Amino acid sequence: ADAENAKGECSNFEYEHKASGGVTAFPLSGKYNGSFLVNAPHGGAKTKIEEKNVMLKFRENTEGYHNVEGKGSNVWGKYSITGTLTKE
Repeated sequence: ADAENAKGECSNFEYEHKASGGVTAFPLSGKYNGSFLVNAPHGGAKTKIEEKNVMLKFRENTEGYHNVEGKGSNVWGKYSITGTLTKE
């Protein structure tokens, strides 16, 4: 496994949440869909990996950012997400 992506095999993850009604809160906890690209062995074409119904929870922290926790699954199985959402 290469959790730090030191080999550069994965692109950035992109997630999108479809809010109903006039919800303007950000970030919004809930279900997200997204994807990322994986490099093929030996320099072949990249493969898009789709992820659906990824549950993300955001909690504001003392630094003014948000802690992120979540769960999801893709073609390789179930996983958990932990991290920090910053202004970047």
